[in-house]
Amino acid sequence: MKIITSPAKLMNTENSTEFLKPTTPKLIEEATFIQSYLKEKTPKYLSELMEISSKLADENWERNQKWKAKPTAKESAPAMFAFTGEVYRGLDAKTLDKKAIDYLQKNYRMLSGLYGLLKPSDKVMLYRLEMGRNFEFDHYKNLYEFWREKVTDQLNSELKTNDLVLNLASSEYIKVIDKKKLNAPLIDFDFYEIKDGKPKTIVVYTKHARGLMVRYCAENQVKTLDEVKGFNLERYRIDEKLSTDKKLVFAR
Repeated sequence: MKIITSPAKLMNTENSTEFLKPTTPKLIEEATFIQSYLKEKTPKYLSELMEISSKLADENWERNQKWKAKPTAKESAPAMFAFTGEVYRGLDAKTLDKKAIDYLQKNYRMLSGLYGLLKPSDKVMLYRLEMGRNFEFDHYKNLYEFWREKVTDQLNSELKTNDLVLNLASSEYIKVIDKKKLNAPLIDFDFYEIKDGKPKTIVVYTKHARGLMVRYCAENQVKTLDEVKGFNLERYRIDEKLSTDKKLVFAR
């Protein structure tokens, strides 16, 4: 089984863990290639590309100048601990035991606009490059065009017979995977809040629930879809009526 999430804009490279030996991302050469173009971009360009303030653009320009393929331990952190957005607050990796961390190292992958596909232990530096931004470089129109085949091939190389891929990524990020060439069924998820008897999507809760699902799988060493359906953290329960063979729906 492989579990996929998006990365997060919020990062902290002071986070770490004793349970993971730091590794280098598989697609680091590709990341270095992208960064060689990103490094040349002005703060003004970054501000317009990412729709961020001039202060944030300056900050990310500085990050781009400092970025390197082989950072020191002080300059980087394992990806699963470096990302600190809502999904990762739900996952709360720092409170997991070694058995759960080992499970995630084997089964969990994070998509990234800069690094492509990351294992929990892969060293990352502070960066900002969302997959959906129209970043044109070399002869590529965007990051999807650059990454789709590479990320899909890398994911396929890690899949085993009868594996499943649990898609807990956003629509922006999952588009980078070529579903037609993926060598495993892709299972989508929805997480609803019941308001006035009707299911509603609240984005921040959905992100948090995605992280909770990753945590649940790790704590319970989940191997089958039936086990995934047992997800019950923070009052979520499966909605069998709304769920299908390709999508699991949970509500609370």
